[in-house]
Amino acid sequence: MSSISISSFLRVTSYWSKLAGVRWQLLLTLVVIWGASSWLKNEYGQDDSNLWLVMSLFGQIVKWTLVGLLLTSLLSVLLTWAYFLYNSKSKQVLVSARLGDGQKASAGWVPLTIMLTGPIVRPLLGSIQARLIFSEMRMSEPVVLDGSVPKPRHWWRQGIKGTGQAFLHDRGVYDVEKVLVSFFDMLGLFSLPYTLPFTQQLYTLPKPQLIQKINANPNSTEEQKQRIEIPKRVEGEHVNYKEFEAGDNIQRIVWKIYAKSGQLVVRIPETKDPYASHLYFYASFFHGFENQKGALELELLNVYKDKVRNLYEALLQNGYEVRIPQDQEVPKLAGLSEKKNELFQITAALWQSVQPPSVYVNYNKAAFVCLPSLAPAAEVELLLRNLPLSVPVIVIKLSDAIPSPFIFKAKDIMFKPEKQPTDHLRQPWMFSSLRRAVLKNEKEMAEALKQRGNSWLTNTFEIEK
Repeated sequence: MSSISISSFLRVTSYWSKLAGVRWQLLLTLVVIWGASSWLKNEYGQDDSNLWLVMSLFGQIVKWTLVGLLLTSLLSVLLTWAYFLYNSKSKQVLVSARLGDGQKASAGWVPLTIMLTGPIVRPLLGSIQARLIFSEMRMSEPVVLDGSVPKPRHWWRQGIKGTGQAFLHDRGVYDVEKVLVSFFDMLGLFSLPYTLPFTQQLYTLPKPQLIQKINANPNSTEEQKQRIEIPKRVEGEHVNYKEFEAGDNIQRIVWKIYAKSGQLVVRIPETKDPYASHLYFYASFFHGFENQKGALELELLNVYKDKVRNLYEALLQNGYEVRIPQDQEVPKLAGLSEKKNELFQITAALWQSVQPPSVYVNYNKAAFVCLPSLAPAAEVELLLRNLPLSVPVIVIKLSDAIPSPFIFKAKDIMFKPEKQPTDHLRQPWMFSSLRRAVLKNEKEMAEALKQRGNSWLTNTFEIEK
């Protein structure tokens, strides 16, 4: 709880600090000058020697030089900023920005271009920077507007622009609300801000991983709906089992499952399927614990989305259309096709506590089921009892989604480890009550999954064969 409050406090503090015209460098400069002046006066102020007279004269020259530079710098940035405000309020300044491809991007560093058109003057030896302001007081990295936009058939420019990158770590929908334009003086002591209205929506896709093929077949009730001319191969694999029946080849019995649960099951042999259909992939986002909607839960959601995307793309390798039924309403983005987009659905999903897996999963349609380890173990047990044995169930282990702060590698002695976006969450997650609850829940889940074949609690998809 404390880590969530601290992260929220830091975000709000950072937001308002960008809107304060005075930078911390100015405060530090004033403190240093005052401290140096006080020390010199205490040490030599009582001395009537020629040394003190020279030092005093030199101090006066330095003081007025600094005051002159400060006033020149301040006056320059104030005049250009006031001119920009006047033109902005007169609707003579227009802002445009392009983030990613304008609609989607992969989570991480995303290309960003910001352009201002209209009568704009830079401060003397200063600069103009711009940032995107997202919802919930989040900001992008600053972009220096150091390029000129030439006006056709004229020697002067029609605006300024800059390119850079914005770090969008969270997988989800980003709503751009404004553009913050800041005027910096030549000494870097003042930052005069002004916000321009600008709206844009962009969604960041979960990170792609190594695509593996995990075999799955359409449920039998959905299988014979659309006949094809060339039969597709359907390979029996470790995720496709059925109960042992008279006449089955005993060489296909999975003895590992028999040793664990006492059930005789066999692998489904390779067949030629003369029908084409689609796979129903049920990926639940159910959060069975107290959801604080803070930094820790958000990072667990990021990791889970990466795993769900990886599993979705692995299922596509079977040659069937993969459909993911929704367990929640997802927002609609302007300009996004009305055609069902599973990747966007995964990206826009949030933790929800309304529709548990036992209600969400259709037992007659499901071909593959994925759950987070935030779902209560009792829900998983209920789901396993009602789900056919041929339907694989994967529970994504989230207790180690955020690495431990005590992990140490031998190469760290010689090389400084690369910084990760989740480094500041490692210690709070290690000692959080949520992690302890998830560990206990995963232990109960593991016991339930042992009683049924074709089920795994894992953080990878290297499922035992």
